[in-house]
Amino acid sequence: MESCSGVDYDVIIIGAGWSGLLACKSMLEEKLSVLVLEKRDQLGGVWCFSDDPDIVTVMKCTHCTSSSCLTEMSDFPMPVEIGEFPNHTDILEYLHAYCTEFGLHDHIRLSCAVERAEKIDRMWRVTTDRGTWLTSTSLVVCNGSSTRANWSYKETHLKTFTGIVEHSGTYKEPVMAHKGKRVLVVGGGEFASDIVTYWHENVKPASLHWCIPRGQHFFRNYAKLLPWRRPQALDKASSKSHRWLAPLRKGKPGMAWACHWTSGGSLLAYQGHGIPEFRNDAHFFRSFINKNANALDLIEDGLVVPKGKMSDCSGNTIVYTDGSTGEYDVIILCTGFCKEFPFLPQQIRSKKFCERFKFMFDADDLSLVFVGFVRPVVGSILTIAESQSRLAARVFSGRVELPSADQRQRIIAEDADFYRDYFKETSRRIDTLVEGLGYVDELANITGNYPDFWSLFKQSPKNWLTAVLSPYHGCLYLLNDPERREMALATLRRHKAGTNSPIQLVWISLFRLLWFDALLDVLGIIKYKIQMSKAWKAVKDCRVIACLNNMWLYPKKCLFDRSTRFDRSKPPVLSLSNN
Repeated sequence: MESCSGVDYDVIIIGAGWSGLLACKSMLEEKLSVLVLEKRDQLGGVWCFSDDPDIVTVMKCTHCTSSSCLTEMSDFPMPVEIGEFPNHTDILEYLHAYCTEFGLHDHIRLSCAVERAEKIDRMWRVTTDRGTWLTSTSLVVCNGSSTRANWSYKETHLKTFTGIVEHSGTYKEPVMAHKGKRVLVVGGGEFASDIVTYWHENVKPASLHWCIPRGQHFFRNYAKLLPWRRPQALDKASSKSHRWLAPLRKGKPGMAWACHWTSGGSLLAYQGHGIPEFRNDAHFFRSFINKNANALDLIEDGLVVPKGKMSDCSGNTIVYTDGSTGEYDVIILCTGFCKEFPFLPQQIRSKKFCERFKFMFDADDLSLVFVGFVRPVVGSILTIAESQSRLAARVFSGRVELPSADQRQRIIAEDADFYRDYFKETSRRIDTLVEGLGYVDELANITGNYPDFWSLFKQSPKNWLTAVLSPYHGCLYLLNDPERREMALATLRRHKAGTNSPIQLVWISLFRLLWFDALLDVLGIIKYKIQMSKAWKAVKDCRVIACLNNMWLYPKKCLFDRSTRFDRSKPPVLSLSNN
């Protein structure tokens, strides 16, 4: 098989990471012949750790930042013993188990990089680095978003910086060369939070600065709501009933205050942190949310210094827009990656994702699909990738028919206009950012597997209650399938335990009716303006103000949970590398 050329398949998938495996399984469910091509010698994508700095993977300390409830496959639960937020080794084992369970290994070709993929006479011809070529009716691209480091910040803001500038994509653990250095971390994503968390002990004391130029919203992903409560995965406040009462696209009215409290320990912790240097103009849920808010504790403890937008750079000195300065030996860019498809023709590569139907189907050729590139404001990319894979497979098999070309173009324009307005106050660097759960519902409506809650209620009010009170899970979209309904309900019951009740919904409704979040938004703006005023900066360090501030923070010290981390042992202590 490996030495043959011209072998025909229904579908060829490029990439055997998480998304590629989901796509493969969906194609097999539709009885399509499929082959997955992976350039590395192992499957798993970025979750397959490598010490090689030229290969972008997770770091040694990486855990999932979304809970297993939002991450696991709809019909293949993660083992309970690996916890709510498994580390990368557990994830890789889980992916291998998934392949074994559904017979995917026989359809994956490792160490086989794609050099070129082009459409010839209604068929895709895929040429590999082995000198072989294969053909398929359809092509699915799953080579991931982490392909080329984004160095644009160095090329624009740091052109005159004379120190060392590095990109986080090469890091696997703290670097020995940074020991005792003055380090600046640039970026507000979860990789930046990891760098700050695991680097601060290995640099010059109190010399680690964290710059988020465009501001950032934060969530804490695992904590106790109150000291006497058991800790829980906070992204489980995502049930259908939650979303009916507190719609995500309206900023979770009635629940936003709880997000502020659980993330920053204060009802006035605007954007989940209450740090003026990190504030931006984006409304709640209208900007990417960093789910690793535990890193903010280092700022409160004085171990990390927050910084905002840069205004100038000279030598090793950075000047910020608030007038402060900092001198640095090393700058670590956590500025993300650029998507690259060098194997595709230029006319396809040049298209933006917003020009594709539902950010996945090529508008002019439905045989070309991109899976795993859409990123949610909060939640798991993998939940989206599974829904995308299901839709692609059903379209390829003829089970689902998409709208006509004219209708698709109209929907593409409507989606682009909607998200352009929805994210108008935030950075559009991530051009595939969506409100994740709403997006998945849209795909489910196309595939016809959006849950029929009314029919479920008529059949069993108890099962209906389970479905609407349980945290969001991909198995919701299996409820219409009689053969898999009981399995789906069992999974929902397991994740529902201790997370939601009708009483909570009453409280959410009450807080929404009282416009409590709107009041806190106004108070948050007042707090921010005070923090930024010259008068406050002049007196904030005096003893009287410090005393009043300690009194204000007393409830937080008594009630707020800073100590709880993942429901497994802490990540291993990281040794210093020579990278």
